[in-house]
Formats: sequence, structure tokens, C-alpha cells
Amino acid sequence: RQANDLLQTDPARARLLFERAALCFEAVHREGGIENGRLFYNIGNVYFRLGDMGKAILNYRRAERFIPHDLNLQQNLSYARSRLVDRIEPKPETQVLRTIFFWHYDLGGTVRAWLLAAAAGFFWLAAGISLLLRRSWLRYLTVFWALVSLLLAGSVALDAYEEANIHPGVILEGEVIGRKGDSTTFEPSFKEPLHMGVEFKLVEARQGWLHIELADGRRCWIPASAAELI
Repeated sequence: RQANDLLQTDPARARLLFERAALCFEAVHREGGIENGRLFYNIGNVYFRLGDMGKAILNYRRAERFIPHDLNLQQNLSYARSRLVDRIEPKPETQVLRTIFFWHYDLGGTVRAWLLAAAAGFFWLAAGISLLLRRSWLRYLTVFWALVSLLLAGSVALDAYEEANIHPGVILEGEVIGRKGDSTTFEPSFKEPLHMGVEFKLVEARQGWLHIELADGRRCWIPASAAELI
């Protein structure tokens, strides 16, 4: 709050206070073992004020695991992404899947788990009544709830798989050259370097190097020191 109040009148002092706030928040996380959406959200806000879009997006994404539908978080994350040098569009098939299975991406994991429990309950209720009354419309209703339950179960299972096997991260260095192998002797993968704030999925980790996949499907190797996993 003090830094925000001084942002216009004394920016140098405000920056020192923001840096101090970042150290305090991160000490709470690192030394206290505290993890929650509000903490990561505040860390992201501090780094956003400091102009460090890499760490801002990293911490907004960490906050997203706990408070995925927080409106302020989503607005700040979108705005931070809009400030990046690199604009990497998702693969067309990814956009199609997000459109078709919008409920999987738009609803939080907890909400989908509760919906799965409710759909399964309606399925067993409809199945039980159908056995007693033997009406055709009850059979159709049973099939409907069975399909809904299967879709939601698949969605929840996909979440569990991604949590265990897909490790997203964010580039934190101002500029890093993506290479075709895990050494500076390899040729660059792209004409231009990657910049702070670029998000990726980890493909493989080797000694001091990360093999990453960008949102558009391109892959490269970067130094492990240049990024951090969410």
C-alpha cells in the first residue's frame, strides 16, 4: 500500500518498497511453506509493478491453481500477457478443442468434480426407477446421465493426468536463445530469441537444460536458469 501511494510522487522509493514486499511475500512462501491463491496473486502484483512480467505471470499462474475463476486475477494475467514482446498463438487444434469442450476449460476442477458426483447420482436414480417402471423415456434419461457422467469423469481424469505429467513453466530472463540441443554449441531453433514471460510446457529436463514446447507447438532447448516451472 505504501508503495502504491508513492508510485506517482516518489517512484524510486516506491520501487524499494515493492522489492521489500516481494522479499517478504516470497519468504512467507519459501520459509513458511505457505501456498494459496491470495499469496501468489499478491506476489504477481508486486512483480507487475516492478515491470518483471516473467515473475508476474509465473505467480499469477500459480495463483490460478487455487483461485482459477477470480476475476481480478484473470484480468491481471491477461493484461500482463498483453505486455509481452512475444505473441505466440496456440495451435489451431487447441483452439478448436477449447471451443468444443469449453466446459472443461471454463469450469474449475472442483466444480467439475461436484458435477460428476451429481450426474452419477442422477444416473443411478434414473437407472433404479427405470428398472421398476420400465418406461422408454426413463431408459433414455439413464443413458443421458451415463454419458454426462462419462464426459465429466474423463475431464476429471484428464486433470489428474496433466497434474502428474505436464509441467508448465515461464521464461524469466529478459532474452534467451532457444536452441536445437542442450548446449550453446547447437544452432538457434528460431530466428528471434524468446523473451521474458513466454509460457511453455516441459518436454524433458537434462543437466542444466530444459526441452520445452511453446503454445504453437514449436520446441527448443533453453538453459534451466532462464526459466522456472509453475
